[in-house]
This record gives sequence, structure tokens and C-alpha cells, in this order.
Amino acid sequence: MKLQSLLEKFTAQLQPNEKCFESTIWCLPVHTIQVSYKPVLRRQMDILMKMLLITVQKAHFHNASQISEILLVEQLFVQDLLSKMEKMKLIERNEQGYEITEKGKAQLESGVYEEDQDITSVELIYSSTHEHFLTGDLEEVLEFEDFPEQIYRYYQQSEQPSISSELLIKEIQSLDYTDEEDEGKSDPIFITSFEEIQYEQINDIPCIELLIYNEQTDKIYPRIWNTLLNKWDSVIEKEIIQNESATWKEKILEGK
Repeated sequence: MKLQSLLEKFTAQLQPNEKCFESTIWCLPVHTIQVSYKPVLRRQMDILMKMLLITVQKAHFHNASQISEILLVEQLFVQDLLSKMEKMKLIERNEQGYEITEKGKAQLESGVYEEDQDITSVELIYSSTHEHFLTGDLEEVLEFEDFPEQIYRYYQQSEQPSISSELLIKEIQSLDYTDEEDEGKSDPIFITSFEEIQYEQINDIPCIELLIYNEQTDKIYPRIWNTLLNKWDSVIEKEIIQNESATWKEKILEGK
């Protein structure tokens, strides 16, 4: 696939009252980031878990059979749940028997328990120009045959952009939410910490820029086709308007 062919296609699709005054093709650098994190699953406590936590909070028991007799619940169920809660550090065992932890008390009060999941890794694409993460297929972008050498004129070079933890968490949780919808899950995933953040490389994303003059409205505006997003990029269009719109009328007059 050729970028020049895309440019010709967009030019041909202009309305009769629209004229492409200028066109260029350039690349937008974006960062590929590998993030490893430990997700936490939050679930509502069931009745049995609450009963067990309240029981070990009020008295010390040395084994599951003692608690089973008190609560009149099958010993196997009690043992399985005690092992699970011990692993989650909601309870602990000492010389006096089972005892609720501070974490267990807090989660009993909230009625929601947290279960640590396996460390997960995800690859993200960050654009410092957008100050946000972008979604797209880099492999498809690499299929273009005529990559331009020119870089987006307002790109501010940075080997390692400054990305807030809040933005990272929001992006990863949005991906997890999408996966949950696909798999029919209902329990939300939360992120409490990052294990590792690696800035792997910078990829160039070809963009096609059209400067269009609408004769009917007498307005000039840019259209930027972002090949990663596979759509018109309103963020870059706004940036170009802010920086260059004052000079466009002169260009139109010179071209008439």
C-alpha cells in the first residue's frame, strides 16, 4: 500500500466547493511502552466469608473442624475458605489459632475483598503530541511502502516522555474492561502498583495532511489522516489551526 495513493483518494473525495490548497505527508513519532503490573480483583464478600471473619475476630480457633461445628457448615467448605483467606492475608495463624488481620478487618467493614492476580504485561502506544495513549495496529502501519522522512513539525522530541500513573492506570483499566465485556465477566480489575515500565522504542506513524479551502464558506482548514488510528486526527488538526491559521488567507490570495 502506498501513502501517495491514499492522498490521491482523499483529494478525489473532496466536495465540488472544496479545493486542496496544499498537501504533505510526514511521520508522527510515538513511543511503544511495555508495562508490567499486578492486577487486583475486587468482589463482594459472600455470607460464609463474612461469618468466618467475624468468627475468628471474636474468638481463637485452631482448626476448621472447630469453626465448622460452631457455624454448622461443612468442614471442607470452611477449610477451603480459610486457606483462601489466609493466602489473601485476611487472616493469619499463630500459637493462639486463627486471627483476623488489619487488612481483614478493613475488608470485612467494606464488604468487599481484594484478590491479587498474576503479574500481567501489556504493550501500549503513547503519543507525546496527543499527551495520551493511541490504539492501532503498528504492523499494518509498517506495510506502507513510501515512508516519509519528514517528521511532524510540532513534535517535541523526548526519549522518555513523562506519563502519570493515573493516566497509565486509566488506560490499562479501559483495556481490562473491554476484555471483561468480551468474556462476559462482571468483576472489575484494579491496579495498585506497577512492577516495571520499559520504554522499548519510538515508531514513526505516517500522516497525510491536506489544507483545504472551502469556496462556499470561505474557510480554510486542515485534515490530518492518522494511519495508526485509521481516521482523521482532530487533535493534530486543532494544533495546526492554532499555530498556522493566521497565515492561510495570505496563501490563498497568493494562489489566486
